[in-house]
Amino acid sequence: MFKQIRLWANILFVIGAAIVLAITTLTLVSLNNLQTLSQTAEESELRQFAGMVQSRIRDEARMAEALSTLVAGMPEVQARFAAGDRDWLIEQFRAPFVALERAFGAVQFQFHTPPAVSFLRLHKPEKFGDDLSSFRQSVVDTNRDVKPHRGLEFGVGGLGVRGVVPVSDAARHLGSVEFGMSFEQAFFDDFKADYGVEATFYILRDGALETLASTHEGQRLLPPEAIEAAFAGASRLVEINLGGVPYAAYAEVVHDYSGTPLGVVEVAMDRTPYVAALTKTTIQASVIGVLVALFSIGIALLAARAITKRIGRLAKEITRVSDGDLSGGAVIDGRDELADLARVIDGMRCHLNALVAGVEDSASKVHAASREIAGAVDGQAATSSQMSASVAEITSTMEELSASSTQIAEYSESVVSIAGRTYDDSLRGSESMQRLVEKMQRIGQDNQNALNEILELGTRSKEISKIMGIIDTVADQTKLIAFNAALEASSAGEAGKRFGVVAAEIRRLADSVTESTGEITGKVGEIQESINRLVISSEKGSAGIQQGIADSADTADALRALVDAASEASSSAQQISLSTQQQRTASNQVVVALREIVTASSETAQAVRQIARVARDMNELSAKLKERMDQFKLAEVEAPTADPRVTSPS
Repeated sequence: MFKQIRLWANILFVIGAAIVLAITTLTLVSLNNLQTLSQTAEESELRQFAGMVQSRIRDEARMAEALSTLVAGMPEVQARFAAGDRDWLIEQFRAPFVALERAFGAVQFQFHTPPAVSFLRLHKPEKFGDDLSSFRQSVVDTNRDVKPHRGLEFGVGGLGVRGVVPVSDAARHLGSVEFGMSFEQAFFDDFKADYGVEATFYILRDGALETLASTHEGQRLLPPEAIEAAFAGASRLVEINLGGVPYAAYAEVVHDYSGTPLGVVEVAMDRTPYVAALTKTTIQASVIGVLVALFSIGIALLAARAITKRIGRLAKEITRVSDGDLSGGAVIDGRDELADLARVIDGMRCHLNALVAGVEDSASKVHAASREIAGAVDGQAATSSQMSASVAEITSTMEELSASSTQIAEYSESVVSIAGRTYDDSLRGSESMQRLVEKMQRIGQDNQNALNEILELGTRSKEISKIMGIIDTVADQTKLIAFNAALEASSAGEAGKRFGVVAAEIRRLADSVTESTGEITGKVGEIQESINRLVISSEKGSAGIQQGIADSADTADALRALVDAASEASSSAQQISLSTQQQRTASNQVVVALREIVTASSETAQAVRQIARVARDMNELSAKLKERMDQFKLAEVEAPTADPRVTSPS
């Protein structure tokens, strides 16, 4: 997918995705933290409201205890209570109790005798004398411990906030006095009116939840398991929906006067402001996130376009180098990785420029040397042809001489009669033999010159091999540079893809040069092998020529002896016959030697023609190499741009 779109689009996509992911993550985390904070604030506020309920209970209990303490501390009350004067107590406290009942919600005012026998109920004066010790433990504890107790407790009239204080005179403990404040529906209605919070009180009786008082009608706000968990001391916040309005509910255990869990108070408030604030914050965060993402993507787009623009310039420079134009230099701006890449490209161009210039110079030298070799080989071929013709002529002459010697031998019996003619023929034969010796000497000199030329040709071919070795080394360095460039391109990822293509093209060109030099080296090797064979053949021919010269000298001596013998022919026919036999034998030997020389000359001529073909092939290859080198547009050899941070590939 990413290979099919432009580099700037890839960069923009990756950066944009990262920005969107980061902003989305931060927004979601922030909103989640905000929601958690909102729930914490709701729970804290509801915990405060539950604490206010508990505080009101404590305040009511403190008020009840204060009233009881006030009454218990009156000496007249102590005396009348000790005397059992119930009527006086009714007369004194009935009217004040009614006022407290109306103004402060007092629902109970009574006296007890130990352990918990009702002496007087001012809220029910007609009822007294009943034993409350089975269920009024606070009264029992007060009379037993002779110290006040306050808090919630169930009584005959139900659950109330009670304050029980012992009553004593100077000598003995008389009993207790108790005020009870309302803890029924009115208590919770007042709480809702003051704070605008729904409140419910549950008690757990016989394993079942029972609603004692509630400011709202209908089903429970909290599930039974949450209320039971709160009764066990594990309070928690629960979000609910009541009539389309979002509510948050919280339950907390309430203890009686002795600290024993008695019930659970449930408080619930409208959480619409929290929901609205959270919704508003969510919208604001989303809008801000979108704006920040768009702004960041815009900046990323500008940065990506700037980077791809610089990469485009580098790509144009690499394309120019791949087209063979090595004359210009890369534009280097900045000190970042792209600038380093530009420096590397410029260094590669300079090295490649110097390399191609060296190869072109070497190719020119090889081409010139091949032309010289071709000329020398052509001359050697002409010399070999001339030598072959001369040897053929000598062979023909020697064959004629052999025939003459045979005739002389055949007609040796008539030597005496034709001695004069034989002398003349011998003299001519001596002269011809002298010319033959001179020609053989010239043939030997020409053959030596040809051998020297062949050896010089071998030396030149070795120089060509050295030049080809230099070209191979240069090509190997070029491939190494291209390989290093390919490594740099692969490390750059997608950004170096086109640079990798250029490196591959350079490596292909170096491979082509290596292949061409390999072909030239092979041809030069063939030339050297042919030269070696030609040297061996020439040495053999030279030996044959020397033998021919020696034989020619012998023949000349024989002819001179023949002349001498002809002068003495009349004196000894036998001597003439012997001399003619020797002459025939020597002539046959000379003919055999000359035939060997002819064979060696033919082989030499064939080897020289083969060398000529190889020289022409080498000339054509060097011309092609020079033509390829001429395709490059070179600049003057220059040093690459130096940068201490960039290490040029070696």
